[in-house]
Amino acid sequence: MESQGNFVLEGRHNILVEAIRRPEHSGRVRAAEQGVGIKLYFGDSQQQSSSSPKESETQMKTKICEELMEEMRKETDQMRLEMRKKND
Repeated sequence: MESQGNFVLEGRHNILVEAIRRPEHSGRVRAAEQGVGIKLYFGDSQQQSSSSPKESETQMKTKICEELMEEMRKETDQMRLEMRKKND
């Protein structure tokens, strides 16, 4: 690092490495816990590219709807149980 505020990039020694004073480790994600690699954190790019963005969006919406419906069923069942207990 130069004293005039200019930074000279040298290999893996970038501005982030200089700022946090920790060397870069390839194949790891900085914000993730130890042992979490790029593929584990971001997913396998081959899996993601197999469908179009529209298909992915539709799949995501379907999954969210299914999860919400299941949650609503559980809550409804719980409410019915509580009502039966009150009436007994």
